[in-house]
Amino acid sequence: MMADYKRTEAPEDVVLRISPSRNTLVVQERSASGVVSYREIDPIEFYFALNGSYTTNDYLDSGFLPEHCLHIAMNAAERRYVIWNPELRADVIYGDTEYSDFPLPRLVFGLRVLSSGKVADCSMGVVADEIPTESTPMFFFPFSNVYDDERVCTGNNVLPRYKKLTAIKNFPRYLLGLPDNDDMFTSAHNRLGLDHKALLEHLKDKDPAYYYSDILVPNRRTLGDFITRRL
Repeated sequence: MMADYKRTEAPEDVVLRISPSRNTLVVQERSASGVVSYREIDPIEFYFALNGSYTTNDYLDSGFLPEHCLHIAMNAAERRYVIWNPELRADVIYGDTEYSDFPLPRLVFGLRVLSSGKVADCSMGVVADEIPTESTPMFFFPFSNVYDDERVCTGNNVLPRYKKLTAIKNFPRYLLGLPDNDDMFTSAHNRLGLDHKALLEHLKDKDPAYYYSDILVPNRRTLGDFITRRL
């Protein structure tokens, strides 16, 4: 380790050298009188020094958030929303059969929305029917077209573009209304072990609470995990 030194005058030039073999940073400073000094610092020390020196009064404006928005992350190119669906029923289509006012468990949706307002991709998860927190437990989606990491397979369907981002609250109804098939369905994701058609028929007259007593299979994740995976 290089010895610490006491600075006697402000440096005129500062050079930062990376030492991969030592996993350190070497700071070289040359004063106005030509005296060159060196010191070795830990990368973590450098990070905190740099982070602590940054101050700004600028704020990142989220705009008016969509109703039931739980989380937002954004940059210049896109915004990523996680929204909580207040509805426990929807009109769903499976093959040639339409199920009106079909019962649902409590769902959350993740959306990646481009600066143009176009929804680029989405995800969907099942959460416990409670006031949402980061520790709210999650369950496997019991139907189809959802990967194990909660990403939704939308096939050839065109995802919407929203001129007003507050209209994103309508996305769950749009997505749930798309025609469904058996892609990525597994009977292991419902406690009764039913196939897709049989599961729909079994649930069509049930109360949404029935999912939690007899259908859903825990996936050992939390709502906080779902949000983190969307970043």
